[in-house]
Amino acid sequence: MRMLPIAALSMLPMLSWTAVAQEARGTDRGQGIDATQGQDPVLDDGQTQVPSDFVRFVKVGDGGHLDTAVTTYEKDGVKVIFYGAVHIADRAIYQEMNKRFKTCDALLYELVGPEDYRPTKDRESTGFNPIAMLQLGMKQSLGLTFQLDEVDYQPENFVHADMTPEEFQSSMLEHGESLMSIMFDMMVNGMQTQREQQDADEQSGKPEAAFDLVKAFRSREGQHLMRVTFAAQLEQMEMMAAGGDGSTLLEGRNEKCLKVLRREIGKGKKRLGIYYGAAHLPHMEQRLVEDMGFKKVAHEWLVAWDCKKRLDPKKDMKLAKLIRTCKRDLGKLAKVGKEYRKVHATGLKALPESVRALKNFGIEAGQSYDGPFTDPWGSDFRITGRKWGNRWKLISNGPDKKPDTDDDIKIDEPRR
Repeated sequence: MRMLPIAALSMLPMLSWTAVAQEARGTDRGQGIDATQGQDPVLDDGQTQVPSDFVRFVKVGDGGHLDTAVTTYEKDGVKVIFYGAVHIADRAIYQEMNKRFKTCDALLYELVGPEDYRPTKDRESTGFNPIAMLQLGMKQSLGLTFQLDEVDYQPENFVHADMTPEEFQSSMLEHGESLMSIMFDMMVNGMQTQREQQDADEQSGKPEAAFDLVKAFRSREGQHLMRVTFAAQLEQMEMMAAGGDGSTLLEGRNEKCLKVLRREIGKGKKRLGIYYGAAHLPHMEQRLVEDMGFKKVAHEWLVAWDCKKRLDPKKDMKLAKLIRTCKRDLGKLAKVGKEYRKVHATGLKALPESVRALKNFGIEAGQSYDGPFTDPWGSDFRITGRKWGNRWKLISNGPDKKPDTDDDIKIDEPRR
């Protein structure tokens, strides 16, 4: 196996309102980042000219690191700083970014969503979303964390600088685009890129770097090998996911961001950050330098994925079995919700005082729950309402027995 399927992975960097609504929890494998809060980036790589590089993979021995750039531009006492976003990365990069964002008078962020939408960690699932599912699957398999679970979008200096869903749809119609056509183009471009790379390797006599992924996971090296392989391909994936020149996905959203930038500069802001995916930044840099008159003054690399070779975390099979059992019991309990609301308050968010109040409920209707009322670690299951609709959310405190922590297990009442 030389290359993982770029065609599918090209959708990984996409970030949208529907994608942020998927629940996700991460594993901290990040290492510390050598950076100082509040200071301007240091020209440590000699990049003083444009166009700039905004993402790179540096191979070191059997591993390496995927880096994202922090690039600063200046004009008439106003500084604009590009923070290259990597949507799935080590937790350490998001912790560092959170510190740096505090130094900005305004931090402009990307997210196709309602005006001034600010994602929170307890955001609700909005149903099936293939892009979000892909992102979640990659996050879990690579031992990384998800940007929207780690970046704090609540500070007052955060400014939404992206299209609303209505603007996005209108722009796609104007350009004769659709999400399906964009995804199809990504898949085709990904397959073409993969074929071209294979042909180039064959012509140059480069041997195929094959590995047995099943064997690698059994030897606890699978996560490391996948990290290195994905990291080496991520720059290509970012460019394909952006949608290409003139597209709504790239230039349309960039123009909205630059419009917000001009507005914030007009308000007297002197230090402005732009937190956008790396694929957006070449076009945005061109507009900033050539059309708005800014000059590049600093460029710095931060580690987004630490790909040092290390054994994969050892999986606790006993714990995994208990979690599966817990999810199964929560799923059964969730099915009682509809019948309970019929009896107690049709169409309203009727909730029992405690999960134990359901002990004898629904027997006559054949909808009773005959499972345990505590999770495998001894805590009572909890029932809460969801933000929208009247369906239930069933929660276990998880192995740590503490509510509202990262290991909580949550199941939504299914739609009918």
